[in-house]
Amino acid sequence: MPRLPFHAEHIGSLLRPADLQEAKAKAASKQIDNAQLEAAEHKAITHIVKRQQEEGVRPICSGEYDRKVYFGGFFEELEGFEEVDDADYDWNLFRLSAPPIAALKKAGLKYPMTVVCTGKIKYTKSPYLEKWKYLRSQLPKEQWGECKFTMPPAPYFHLRLAHGKCYPKEAYASDEEFFADLAKAYQQEFKTLHAEGLQSVQIDDPTMAYFCSKDMLDGLRADGIDPDKLFETYVNAHNAAIEGKPEGLHVGLHICRGKQYSPVTITQPEN
Repeated sequence: MPRLPFHAEHIGSLLRPADLQEAKAKAASKQIDNAQLEAAEHKAITHIVKRQQEEGVRPICSGEYDRKVYFGGFFEELEGFEEVDDADYDWNLFRLSAPPIAALKKAGLKYPMTVVCTGKIKYTKSPYLEKWKYLRSQLPKEQWGECKFTMPPAPYFHLRLAHGKCYPKEAYASDEEFFADLAKAYQQEFKTLHAEGLQSVQIDDPTMAYFCSKDMLDGLRADGIDPDKLFETYVNAHNAAIEGKPEGLHVGLHICRGKQYSPVTITQPEN
């Protein structure tokens, strides 16, 4: 296993500065275009990379500033997946016993972004390569190995979507077939990013911790699903995703229960 140049690390999802939040809100309401949003994201990433260098924080991350949400930017960029339009939002699409779904529905809020499989999964381009290239462009090449890039887990939407809603039966006859194709996409993405200098990836998966929820376990059983078998399916999905990963690429799994808050408020200068 490759050795990382740091013993301890931070999760990598950092508080967004006010001007970036404003830009994302404007982009969502079509007040600015994608190029303007990207410029705001790049400005924020440049700033936070400099701050991490100044404070000696490792690993160096983008703060996930160039994503709508921490799990965004991967699934919807693969062939065979589509993001659900707000106009088509329906709670029947979701597994209501999953803790984050239950909490948001109770609070009267929507899930921030949803992606469903609509056909066979294919890796035709790298979802994250350009984002990694921008992060590394802010550092000398000898520091690329001090960076970390985060990715969502293979089971992310499978758990959050209602039984039978994750993929069409015309494309996949079973979860095993679905996760087998998804694993191939992860494997290719790891190879692509590593070939461009990335040495550390963190998979963010609170999904596994949700199996601590009695309400969710009861909900799974009510749907005729064995929670232990589903948990094993997800473990196998994780293992399949990293099978054959490049030598020299470290892949870690972050499991959390509940939202993580940073105690530091980040301010960004005007220039």
